[in-house]
Amino acid sequence: MTVHEDKRHSYQEGDFVKFQEVEGMTQINNAEPFEITQVKGPFSFKIKADSRAWGAYTRQGQVEDIKVPKVQAYHSLAKSVLNPTASTKFGMLETPDLRQFGRSEQLHVAFRAVHAFHSEHKRYPGSADVPKVLELAKALNEKAKAEEQHFVEELDEKVVEQTASYAAFSISPMAAFFGGILAQECVKLTGKYSPLQQWLHFDMFSALPTGEVDRSPEGTRYDDQV
Repeated sequence: MTVHEDKRHSYQEGDFVKFQEVEGMTQINNAEPFEITQVKGPFSFKIKADSRAWGAYTRQGQVEDIKVPKVQAYHSLAKSVLNPTASTKFGMLETPDLRQFGRSEQLHVAFRAVHAFHSEHKRYPGSADVPKVLELAKALNEKAKAEEQHFVEELDEKVVEQTASYAAFSISPMAAFFGGILAQECVKLTGKYSPLQQWLHFDMFSALPTGEVDRSPEGTRYDDQV
């Protein structure tokens, strides 16, 4: 399909379109939406259609993009938490920062260890509990590897230590960040937008100071931030 040289299109592969007022090849008018299989450039694209029985195109016509509902199927949380990459369309976790490629996989193991600690002790860990959480993370990772679930080849112990050290903290900027994401995902329940695929782990460890600092609580609402 070629559009007028003054009518640059903005379609992408996977979009759906319908046609009207096409002369000659009238069978294409008001038919079911066609999927765009290839974008050749700003003025042409290919659609998925069998046009062998259609008439010859003569002139004009209009094309319009159509939003076609997509069925999304996901594993249960109990199943997905064991193997999150098998629950996504692309077979990988969301990567919020490409500079930290692979961090999401490390964080997933760390979070599983933190939740395992919470299930056992009915509280989130602190700095003193880091060795126990690290032990849990190693055990969970080895078990996952043996059972062909989500695991990492080499566990980043620093990521586990940092996750465990600050698991009990509530930081306002972090809460606001995740609150915004959750609000967007709730809106997506209406079906207007596509949801995340399907896990998103995010950390701000890069904001931690590299040198020695005084972390003594001050008895105020800013203790977690301190």
